[in-house]
Amino acid sequence: MNIQTWNVRSLFWSGALKVLHNELSKLDCDVVALQETRLGSGIKKFDSTLFSSRSESKKHEFGCGFYVRGEFLKYVKRL
Repeated sequence: MNIQTWNVRSLFWSGALKVLHNELSKLDCDVVALQETRLGSGIKKFDSTLFSSRSESKKHEFGCGFYVRGEFLKYVKRL
């Protein structure tokens, strides 16, 4: 299992999740902690991958989340 961290500086732009997924797939990352996502609250599923982000700001500031590759989603427990 390959676990990484990445300060993405923003995912608040059109197509960002697809680009992120493609880059992390090239690097063979399984779980990645993401900082400064600047996304709203919620869980986003993209291509059987989980992107989760939490931010209380309405200005699309801050935020953190996780990328979990599809085959590892079964180990993620919703709290």
